[in-house]
Amino acid sequence: MKKSKKSRSFLSLVLVLILLLTGCSGAKKDKETGSDTEAVTTDSAKKSEDGIIKVLYGPGLCGIPLHIAKQLQFYEAEGLKEGVDYSYVTSSTTGVEMLSTKQADVSFGLVAAMLAPLDNGLEAKTVLGVHTGCIQILAGKDSGITSVEGLKGKKIGIENLASSPHIIAQRALASVGIGSTGDNMQVEFVVFPKADLPVALKEEKVDAIAIGDPQASILAKDGDGISLFNSATSDLLKDEYCCALWARNETIENQPEKLAKIVTAIQKASAWIDQNKDLAAEIQLDNEWVVGELEVDQHTLKDYKYLPSVSGVETALTRNIKDMKELGLIRKDTDGEALAKSSFIRLHGVADEITGTITPPVDPASQLK
Repeated sequence: MKKSKKSRSFLSLVLVLILLLTGCSGAKKDKETGSDTEAVTTDSAKKSEDGIIKVLYGPGLCGIPLHIAKQLQFYEAEGLKEGVDYSYVTSSTTGVEMLSTKQADVSFGLVAAMLAPLDNGLEAKTVLGVHTGCIQILAGKDSGITSVEGLKGKKIGIENLASSPHIIAQRALASVGIGSTGDNMQVEFVVFPKADLPVALKEEKVDAIAIGDPQASILAKDGDGISLFNSATSDLLKDEYCCALWARNETIENQPEKLAKIVTAIQKASAWIDQNKDLAAEIQLDNEWVVGELEVDQHTLKDYKYLPSVSGVETALTRNIKDMKELGLIRKDTDGEALAKSSFIRLHGVADEITGTITPPVDPASQLK
């Protein structure tokens, strides 16, 4: 009997020790699968850090650096692998929406169009200025208008209020003393679908339109519009970066090294384009990144400066914020300096500028059809 009690006591002690050891262990079992919860958490974190960075691209002519970076394998030259480190996504929705919904991690877009969303809490920053130019104000060929000053009291067609062409038009008007804000409106902005703007100009429904390239260049080339203002050549904006790369804050924080390589690849592709504009336009068109006319595209790109810069986009950001606050396009109580600081970052490993001749990883001639 005593032996039996001792046996039971010994077994109880063993069970207690097992429970204590199990409780002290860092590993916990999942009730459904019996898997180790701690290991799953670690693997998930690792997967997040090593995940694919989604790069948003569009069919626009000025977005050519993203097209060439992929076509000539600038990403691979930085040690990146498509489908493992990066992927390309496209959408008819805006870059702002794609970034805010995490459908894209990197986006290419106009500085002016990003500021209001950033002011309203968009969790993103600009990491590189890509190029200057790309928006024009065109007057109707029979309007008799020959300068921006002549737009006072006239109708100007735009695709959307607060769109980049609208903001550029307002900045151009303000530079010659023409009011375009609610408390001093000396022009009338009329909204049309983007595809209908050329028709509205030809049919004289408006006196002028603000529109991006290549549509603007095509209208001017065909004699259907008179260019009054070109952001690529005007003294006001010709040296200001209009288009930039933007990245989600979460991507900047969690994948800084991989992001820096992606930005560097696009930066080098941009610099190569500046040195080979005609060939770049031909590769872009041949590989169906855009639909257009080669001669028009080549002519348009000649006015753009594809000299990507980190400090350059910081300057552009500050200038845009200042002008947009004065135009009432950003909240009056917004701290401009704070907004500029929170909307920009210098990524470690990304050069401020690229100098010297760029040699592409792939022979460009092999990409022509």
